[in-house]
Amino acid sequence: MSDTFSITQLIIITAFLSALIGLMFVVRRYKEPLSKQLGGQRRIKLMEDTSIGANERAKLIEVDGQVFLIISAKNQPPSVMPFDQVSANPAKTIRPAATGSQPAKSSKDKSNTPFLEAMKQARLRNPNLGLDQS
Repeated sequence: MSDTFSITQLIIITAFLSALIGLMFVVRRYKEPLSKQLGGQRRIKLMEDTSIGANERAKLIEVDGQVFLIISAKNQPPSVMPFDQVSANPAKTIRPAATGSQPAKSSKDKSNTPFLEAMKQARLRNPNLGLDQS
């Protein structure tokens, strides 16, 4: 036996490294579907995340079927509030009559989304966050 690599060893090493690099590309390509299949039983789900100012963020998360609003600001502890979710069934809109009269307003306005309801609750419960509607 010699101290150098044989051709067979070089072929085996090259094939192994090629398989690893190929597997890396496949995992990167199918990252989303794989994570959904492997992590399907997640208990915490981020529903919505938005910036409400230069250093403030509001997040709606669902934990075991309950919805919470988290408001975080720079250099302040986050505020976590339970959120009573508005029903998921959208209100039916009433179409205008053929006579040209004004359309009747629906019982639920478009501005009455769960996120806006959560923001209203946050403003009422913690006025020190600086979430005033101006």
